[in-house]
Parts: sequence; structure tokens; C-alpha cells
Amino acid sequence: MPDPLVKSEGNLRFAALAVTGYPLDPHALAAQVRNFLDEQDIDAYGPTTIWLATGPGDDAVEAWDCQVGLACTGMPRPGAGVMIEDYRQLVALSVPHQGSVLDLPRTWKRLQDHGRSLGHRLRPYWRVCLRRRRLADGNLLPVADVAVFLDR
Repeated sequence: MPDPLVKSEGNLRFAALAVTGYPLDPHALAAQVRNFLDEQDIDAYGPTTIWLATGPGDDAVEAWDCQVGLACTGMPRPGAGVMIEDYRQLVALSVPHQGSVLDLPRTWKRLQDHGRSLGHRLRPYWRVCLRRRRLADGNLLPVADVAVFLDR
């Protein structure tokens, strides 16, 4: 298993739809957000992202409070259920997730423990980025990256 990577990510403007529980089709929700942003001539970028307000704790994945969406530029107006959040001075501690959705709390815990061992406090939110990496044969490989955010 790879070691967690610390990376300064700067500021983020995030447009998302709120859902309860890990979404069944996060890419479809992100497509709704992209269409909403396109109507305002706002550029969306990056992978489909699931933003979670608190650590997983003992809650089942069906009880998690999530926001599903995309990073964006510009000043979009909220509406149609789409929320706009700004995050400042993000420093991510991330690792590729290996396993099922039910294994996400274990990956989060690993990152939490690693961040604390480095002497950092963690911000209350974390994220799952759903990327697709192209293999040498041209096929796409779905990959999930999990990140917690550090206060420096």
C-alpha cells in the first residue's frame, strides 16, 4: 500500500449537490452540477468529488452527509439544489483507496492517524475523488483517492 502524500492544494471553490449516504451514482450527480454550471458559463474542472462533512465514525455509509460535485472557477450563483462552498489554504494528506466503499472508514482512519503522527490537526471534512486513469492499452481504470485536510 502506498504511503500517504502531503500536498498543498491552495483554495477551492466547490459546486455540489447534497445527498444523504454514499451516492449510488456520483458521476450522474456531478453531471447535473456540470450542466448547472454550464448554464451560467462557469468552468468546472477536475474529477467527480464526494465531499464529506465529518469523519465516518461509527455511522453506516447510508447515514453519511455528502456533497457530490466538481471544482469550479468564477462566481456561480447557487440554485437548483446546487451549493457553492469555498475552502481556503487546503493541505491534503491523500492516498489511493483500495477496496470497497465499506472500506473507506479504514482508509480515513489511516490518514487521520498518519496526519496526527506528523503533528497536525485535521480539519473536520474529507473527500473522495473518483478519477479514471488511462492504461497503456487505452482502457480506463477507475481509481478513488481519499484525502483528509491538515491545519498547519
